[in-house]
Amino acid sequence: MANLFKPKTPAVEPVTRMPDAQDPAVLAEKRRQMAEMRARGGRDSTIMSDNLTGSTGKLGA
Repeated sequence: MANLFKPKTPAVEPVTRMPDAQDPAVLAEKRRQMAEMRARGGRDSTIMSDNLTGSTGKLGA
């Protein structure tokens, strides 16, 4: 009967590690994103393909 009033302790979750800005995986992801942004700049960022628009003629016509 004494166990009815005993408070239960909550389960403790494992500690999650904080991300480090100097972590090699984080630095590699930043380099990949920067390279992707550079590749999308200028005329390369414009999609001028008839296959994507579904038209057979010129774009805008």
